Amino acid sequence: MQALVAALDAAFGAAELVVLHAATSALGPIEGGVDAFVSALREARRERTLVVPTFTMHHADPPSGPEPPRGADPRTPAGMGRWVERLVPFLDARSSHPTESVGALGPHAAIVMPHPVDEPMGPRSPWARLVERDARIVLLGVGLERCSLLHHAERMAEVPYLDGSAYLVPVEMDGEPSWIEVVGNRCSEGFPRLLPRLAPETVRVLGAEALVLGARTLFDVARAALREDPRALLCSSCLDCMVARDDIAQARR
Repeated sequence: MQALVAALDAAFGAAELVVLHAATSALGPIEGGVDAFVSALREARRERTLVVPTFTMHHADPPSGPEPPRGADPRTPAGMGRWVERLVPFLDARSSHPTESVGALGPHAAIVMPHPVDEPMGPRSPWARLVERDARIVLLGVGLERCSLLHHAERMAEVPYLDGSAYLVPVEMDGEPSWIEVVGNRCSEGFPRLLPRLAPETVRVLGAEALVLGARTLFDVARAALREDPRALLCSSCLDCMVARDDIAQARR
C-alpha cells in the first residue's frame, strides 16, 4: 500500500491540480483491490486537488424517454472504471452536467463548477479552467485515447466534424423532464497520433507506466495540430472518423 502511495505521489509531482485517467488492471494485483487503490489515491493526493471525469453518457439519448431506468442512480459514472465509482462518495465537488460531469477532491475542487449544460467541453467548461491553471494530466496505464482534455481541444479548434456529433441531454425544466441538444464528441482512438509532437514524462506505478503532461502544453500542441490539419486526431478505421473526414471535405468546398 505505501509503495503505491509513494508511486502515485511521484506521478502527481508538485502540481496543485492533477487530472487522473487510470486503468487499475494495468497496475497488476493490488491487495485490497479497487478500494485499496482509492485509499492510496486519497493519501497520495495530500494537499493537491485531484480531478476525475465522472461521465454518465449512458443517460444520453435513451430510447425509453428522459427518465433513467427505475432503481438506477442517474449520477453513477459508467465506463470510467470501478475506481471512479468508489471515489465519488469522497469528492468535495462534482459538476452538475447531466452526462459529462467532472469531479474533484481537494482544496481547489470548486474548479469544476460551473459547468453549463450546453457546453460540456467548451470555453466555459471545467476543462478550459484546467488548461488555464495548467493542471498536471496523469494517464496511468492508459494512453492519450483516454484523455478527455483533447476533446476540449477539438471543441476550441472548431473542427467541422463536431457539427454532426450533437446528442440529447436529459434535463429538468419547470419540474418536468425534458431534452436539450448539445455538441458531443467523436472517436478518441486517434488521439495517440499526437504523441510524436509531445515529450511526456513517464513514471512507474507498480506494474503500469504513467504518462504525465502539462494541460496547457497538451492543449496548445493539439490545437496547433488541428489548425494545420483538422484530421490530426482522427483514427484510420472507425465509421465515426470516416464520417468526420467527409465532414471536413464538405467544409472545405
